Amino acid sequence: MTEATGIVGEFFSLKEETDADVLAMQCGDFYEFFGDDAELVSDELDLKVSQKSSHGSSYPMAGVPLKDLTPYLKALVERGYRVAVADQYETESGHAREVVRVVTPGTLLETSDADAQYLAAIVDGGTNGFDSRGSSAAGDGYGLAFADVTTGRFLVADAEDADDALTELYRFAPVEVLPGPAARGDDELLNQVRERVDAALTLHETESFAPKRAAHTVREQFGRETVERLSVDESTLAAAGAILAYVEETGTGVLASMTRIQAHHGDDHVTLDATTQRNLELTETMQGDADGSLFDTIDHTETSAGGRLLKEWLQRPRRSLETLERRQKSIAALSSAALARDELQDALGDAYDLARLASKASHGSADARDLLAVGETLAVLPALAGTIDSAPDLADSPLTEIVNRPDREAAAALRGTLEETIADDPPSTVTQGGLLQRGYDDELDEVIDRHEEVEGWLDGLADREKRQYGLSHVTVDRNKTDGYYIQVGKSAADGVPDHYEEIKTLKNSKRFTTDELEEKEREVLRLEERRGDLEYELFEELREDVASHAELLQDVGRTLATVDALSSLATHAAENRWVKPDLHRGDRLEIEQGRHPVVEQTTEFVPNDVGMNENRNFLVVTGPNMSGKSTYMRQVACIVLLAQVGSFVPAKEAEVGLVDGIFTRVGALDELAQGRSTFMVEMSELSNILHTATEESLVILDEVGRGTATYDGISIAWAATEYLHNEVQAKTLFATHYHELTGLAEKLPRVANVHVAADERDGDVTFLRTVRDGPTDRSYGIHVADLAGVPDPVVERSRDVLERLREEKAIEAKGGGSSEPVQTVFDLGDGQFRGPANADGGEPDAGSETLDPETERVLEDLETLDVNTTPPIELVSKVQRLQERLEDDD
Repeated sequence: MTEATGIVGEFFSLKEETDADVLAMQCGDFYEFFGDDAELVSDELDLKVSQKSSHGSSYPMAGVPLKDLTPYLKALVERGYRVAVADQYETESGHAREVVRVVTPGTLLETSDADAQYLAAIVDGGTNGFDSRGSSAAGDGYGLAFADVTTGRFLVADAEDADDALTELYRFAPVEVLPGPAARGDDELLNQVRERVDAALTLHETESFAPKRAAHTVREQFGRETVERLSVDESTLAAAGAILAYVEETGTGVLASMTRIQAHHGDDHVTLDATTQRNLELTETMQGDADGSLFDTIDHTETSAGGRLLKEWLQRPRRSLETLERRQKSIAALSSAALARDELQDALGDAYDLARLASKASHGSADARDLLAVGETLAVLPALAGTIDSAPDLADSPLTEIVNRPDREAAAALRGTLEETIADDPPSTVTQGGLLQRGYDDELDEVIDRHEEVEGWLDGLADREKRQYGLSHVTVDRNKTDGYYIQVGKSAADGVPDHYEEIKTLKNSKRFTTDELEEKEREVLRLEERRGDLEYELFEELREDVASHAELLQDVGRTLATVDALSSLATHAAENRWVKPDLHRGDRLEIEQGRHPVVEQTTEFVPNDVGMNENRNFLVVTGPNMSGKSTYMRQVACIVLLAQVGSFVPAKEAEVGLVDGIFTRVGALDELAQGRSTFMVEMSELSNILHTATEESLVILDEVGRGTATYDGISIAWAATEYLHNEVQAKTLFATHYHELTGLAEKLPRVANVHVAADERDGDVTFLRTVRDGPTDRSYGIHVADLAGVPDPVVERSRDVLERLREEKAIEAKGGGSSEPVQTVFDLGDGQFRGPANADGGEPDAGSETLDPETERVLEDLETLDVNTTPPIELVSKVQRLQERLEDDD
């Protein structure tokens, strides 16, 4: 306990009451930090530290002006600190202070980021840490809840297992996560959360996760019938209840804006795990940049809410054919009606983020300018409806239904109230008056009239004094120190009347006051105080009225965001010659002249076709390195994904059978810090695909088995191909350098070979970027090494070694410390050099050593083995048996 007294002692007492990292305590017109907190904010925010004495000791002190707290608060929270805010209030004996709010990453309202700011909770349904009588969170899997306090959005989801839970966390990208009692003890789960999500982990009180208590909290917030219709597990309600309790405990004050709870069911959405979202670069590139992502490429939205919705569509594609066809019809209409689309986007440019404004009104932090923005944004809705009604193509599309979803009459009434109430240019503060228009309140009008009358008297005082007393250089002004005063130049100061009372002498003038002026000053101050109090009281009532319409504002906001997202997709389709895909529930995936939606923006792209159906659903893709295999497969995945967003796609024609999931496996980096090598990551991703994908999925495999020995790799790739073909039966594109796999097209009925073509003339190789049927015959790896700038001696030596390997000739192993090059035979089977070779480059002379009978029999069997006709796996097996016979003979 500290021995400090006064303000410093009060600060430390309040700090002990909260578990926040930092306390900001209001002291008059400043928020102050003391002790270690002052040192911390000095380091983090570059604030100046001074000293404050208390009880004979000196304490570091730093502060920020009352009105400037928000940017400093935001900076601290974004650095991962929990900040308690203590406000000052009046008491009979003076001032007192109390903590009114704890600001955390998930409860920060003051954000300028357009992205959603989700607070998440995760509960292990199998072991939630409560006894079976009160309340074990029964059920398998995990329960998840997501709340965006800046918009009031609240979602819940069941997850079958930890991988599903992590996928959902990656999808929503929360800024703060509350793990439940059991989850917080699962180190492996928490480590994966840290790896996949850039979020703060907060240990909220265990009791908030108790299922019965949490379920009661959720029912109180959203209604019993609403909760019953959710049909989610008990663990999911536990997560939702914990979030509501956390939001209330931190004093965010936005529970009133959380008017609806929605269940996110995976059965209506395409499964996109974290790996796939990263590999397809949906919202950020592999390097972590937003620029160059798919979202960045197609985003032409005018509003932050529209951008959030478009990003959500990309991360959560739909399986509902009806939903997708409605979006397609809207995009088709908007694409063809360019002028009307421009009008819509111009109108949307005047819209503010209604969901966040509703949240601020509920929290009580909305000012008059925020309410003015609410009114201006509500006016956008009829503007959109008018444009849609006047354009025949748009009027006949689902856009009409979209703009009619909100209660247009209620929106118009609220807009009218705000337009008639809020001043045209209100101040940023809400306590100084000037917020409201005349005619809103009779008493306020009387106060304003009298205030203006007195101000008019003051404005004319200088001229009256000049005329009455013959004075020159007379002005009337006001400041905080002197109040109202009459200022007279020194040359005329001796001629002022006797009733002037001097209050200050300046270099070139003197200041005076009079009894009448002091009386008017007191009246002005009294009127200003009364006006401020009355306006603030009326404004609070108006703000509460706006907060009570939070659900209406959220409805209108969703409508504007939907029109914005659809217009964005239409704009991109029209500008880039995208076409409406034919969607169906069958197996066919036919794309004519498809293009990669991002790569085509920066490269003269070579379009390619893909044809897959019930008889041909597994494509083995071969071709040279750097020839475009990966781009080809990714463009197929992106086209399917865009189609299931409802978007048009980059192709000449496209027919897309709906999928239930898109899974990708591409090259991986070592994760040695987590004890996982490249090959382990590769196998983990492959395992997830083989366990999760179904016959309705799309699978993209960009190399499998390359991270281990050749025979092991071929064997794994071969077996995975068989399993995907025979058991999973998903539509699959498999790029590989194992040419042995191309032979599967002759053995497995639905497997086909395609390759990326290359043209080689006089030793020069040109990658054509064109995909053709059939397998390739070469990888052109040395050519790629040359393109990459590998030194010429290495490239030339590589060509020489490759040629000798192809002709099964011996290779000179140069170097090794000997004065003469040593010729050896490199055994392709086990990757080892075998003894010195003959001078003519042939096999080593066996005449110097007599072979034993068993070795001769092995050689005879080897000579009869037909490499060209023996399947790779069988060939590997036979070679291994021959090696074993040689080893046994040794």
